[in-house]
Amino acid sequence: MTKRAAASPPSLPLANPWLAAFLAWLLPGLGHVYLGRRARGFAFTVIVLGSLALGASLDGRLPWHFSGSPLLILATFGGLGSGLPYLILHLGMGYAGDVQAAGYEYGSAFILTAGLMNFLLVLDAWDITWGKEIDPPPSDPEDDPDADPAKSDGKAKSDGKAKSDGKAKSGGKGKGRSKKA
Repeated sequence: MTKRAAASPPSLPLANPWLAAFLAWLLPGLGHVYLGRRARGFAFTVIVLGSLALGASLDGRLPWHFSGSPLLILATFGGLGSGLPYLILHLGMGYAGDVQAAGYEYGSAFILTAGLMNFLLVLDAWDITWGKEIDPPPSDPEDDPDADPAKSDGKAKSDGKAKSDGKAKSGGKGKGRSKKA
């Protein structure tokens, strides 16, 4: 049985985590570009800004409520997750959305989704600075529990549990048949 090497997080971050998180919030993908992950950062920029632009083109609501209904306040903070593009839309362009537009609800969902996605990217940038990438590729194929057993040396690994094909075996009697005594 092979033991998976436990990777301990580095004691010092690989880059400034606060700066990476702030840049990731300010402009979606910028934190990843700062961390040297240019292709990933560009892809995230396209995805988040595309979602925000699609939501605005459908006349979705750009929430801006800091008092009143708790759900509207949460929606405001969710939308603010888009960072500078959200602020430019609201403060710079005066965009608010049109409640009578046919795509209002869908647009609102895209705008909120863009902000929430970017919050996840902020957390991802933070984790990358500390060396905590989610599911990094294994360094050794033997350490990979999902490796194809056919490609291994032929030794099957077993965890002691029997695999079942979903069919229950009967004790010799047919289904639904009973003998009367």
